[in-house]
Amino acid sequence: MKKQFRFFWAMGLMSALFLLASGSSSLATADTIKVGVMYSTTGVGAAVGKIQIDGAKLAIKQVNEKGGLTLRGKKVKIEPVIRDDETKPDVGVRRLREFLNDNITVIVGGTFAHVSTAINEQIKGGQAYFMATNGVAEKVFSKAEKAPYYISTLGAVDGIGRMCADYVSKTYKPKSVTLFLPDYAYGRGAAEGANKVFKSRYPHIKVSEVWSPVGAPDFTSYIIKIKEAKPDAVMMGHWGADIINALKQVHELGLKKDTKVFFNSIITTLALGVPPEALEGVTMGMWWFHDLTGLKDTETVKAVDELTKAWRLEYGEPPDPFAVFAYLGMLETLRGIELANSVEPDKVYKALMGKPDFMSVKGPAKWRVDGRPDYKYAKFIVDGKGPKDKRDKWDIAKVADIYTGEELCLPLKEMGW
Repeated sequence: MKKQFRFFWAMGLMSALFLLASGSSSLATADTIKVGVMYSTTGVGAAVGKIQIDGAKLAIKQVNEKGGLTLRGKKVKIEPVIRDDETKPDVGVRRLREFLNDNITVIVGGTFAHVSTAINEQIKGGQAYFMATNGVAEKVFSKAEKAPYYISTLGAVDGIGRMCADYVSKTYKPKSVTLFLPDYAYGRGAAEGANKVFKSRYPHIKVSEVWSPVGAPDFTSYIIKIKEAKPDAVMMGHWGADIINALKQVHELGLKKDTKVFFNSIITTLALGVPPEALEGVTMGMWWFHDLTGLKDTETVKAVDELTKAWRLEYGEPPDPFAVFAYLGMLETLRGIELANSVEPDKVYKALMGKPDFMSVKGPAKWRVDGRPDYKYAKFIVDGKGPKDKRDKWDIAKVADIYTGEELCLPLKEMGW
């Protein structure tokens, strides 16, 4: 009996060692590795999610065309496994479980904040590395809330409010500002960030708020209320179809003649739906823009021009800011895999944190311990072009300034790190 027990124990040990050896050598023998890609290709986020996938796919294509990643001394190609979160948190969680069941633990994705936030909750045990390439609430990156291998190329929505409040205050020196924002999480986060800056750094500025419901068919009453208040500047922050309707009605009701209109954050895809005459005279914040003519940074301008050329060649149009953050997120994820010589979540994440500096199409950048990067050019400030100044449909604005201040991310100490 004892001999039989020793025999089965030895066989079990040999099997375990064989499995461990097989797992550790899988990268050395594989010709491809799989990376998860999860964006919204249906639901309200579909228009943005589809172009984000374009960004992730182009990054993979460029790396594969150079031979792939060097892992364990050999070249390995990357295969994207693409899934749709349907712009729904519960679906996103199901897709995450599907990835994990397929042994795919490195994932790039994120179109809407509530989906990306739900993913963070699901991987707090370290089950996966998730690169969120969209904006989420600042608190997600606090030490108390962040999953260990959750990381993001884009800033928090609170940071939009902080950066724009700081820029508007310094540039226009207003005595009064009205925040004209949508009444849901995105708008509330931007308001929280803006008010934090106004109260702490510019307490002399009188700040008021006007809230509009998401999907409002008519913004007339809200715009008239702003006109009656006569602020020196208006900071708008709508999203989706509301951007188009709100800016059209701001133009039609002549608000630009009464006050400085500053739009906190816009992307090319949505700006294309706004009539050029409605964009004319509006200053806007953009996370990124495809034409940096006039910027005195030849390395960054060259990087932007090269990416724009490659994007036009691949897709027939210049890249959208949200698509670019997906592109950056995939490139950095692949860099982490190569540095780590592994697709294990902890090793990929720690590899990026160990070599945090990277050059991007937003200038030099560096990963912070909370999983977010500091970019040299945090936000591009652009002036909308009218119909007479446009060279083509994509020529929506001209870069007028750059925000390089400290309000992109809260100090690490304040985040609990």
